[in-house]
Amino acid sequence: MMKVEKLKENNKSYSVTFVDVDLNKQEYVVSEDLVVNHRLIKGKVLDETAFRLFKADLQIDASLQKAKKLLSRYPKTIEETKTYLHDKTATTDDIDRIIKSLIALHYLDDFRFVKQYFERYFHADAIGPLKIAFDLKNRGVAEHIITGFINRITEKDIELNIEKLFYKKIAAFRQKPKTKAMLSMKQYLYQKGYSLDIAETYVMKHAHEFANIEQENQLLEKDFDKVSHRYEKINMTDYERKNKIIQSLMNKGYRYEAIKQCWEGRSNHDGQNN
Repeated sequence: MMKVEKLKENNKSYSVTFVDVDLNKQEYVVSEDLVVNHRLIKGKVLDETAFRLFKADLQIDASLQKAKKLLSRYPKTIEETKTYLHDKTATTDDIDRIIKSLIALHYLDDFRFVKQYFERYFHADAIGPLKIAFDLKNRGVAEHIITGFINRITEKDIELNIEKLFYKKIAAFRQKPKTKAMLSMKQYLYQKGYSLDIAETYVMKHAHEFANIEQENQLLEKDFDKVSHRYEKINMTDYERKNKIIQSLMNKGYRYEAIKQCWEGRSNHDGQNN
């Protein structure tokens, strides 16, 4: 039999002193949760079973409180929390008990976590379902929970998200050759978590949004000047310099025929001036 002789509040914790029938004292620092759960008040007597349960809860109390504090600030999945507790050297049995307590106290709920994840990353940030699914799997979320939320996404949701991403980038991509720009846009949408088929279909449907022939020729003229200037002072033959310029412009995404026409136009112009 153990009797609560003293219970003293100390900031956010409590000091509790027990005394046994032989007047031996044992003092512990416990959380408010432990005080409430075991209804500890001065004068209360705990029999052998009740005291054993108290000691078992005391063993995980510090780790449980740290996990609660962490999850209050940074929501995590069940699997991530297990990893956190394991890194804090908690035993497997203790981890199982702590996880059950956190679930019972509503600090852990993978369904709620995924719901909030989709609200933030899909609906607010327009991240695609492929990337979201990949990230959630890496965080240990069960496949059926992820699939359940992905199945709620409509074609309209996908289209609105891609439209948001597309018009966020199109101004920058108009400064590139059309073929290169369209490829870059497809890659961008894919990296954001949308399938290649969906990205391809949307970009082709909006091909008119990219630089037209006249705009692309203007871009080519500017890049031609930049690249030519880069190589003009390097010691090489005219043939080598021409190949370097053409290769650089092709790497930027310009068509060979367009580069050739630009080169010939420059050569004819220079010839007339001479």
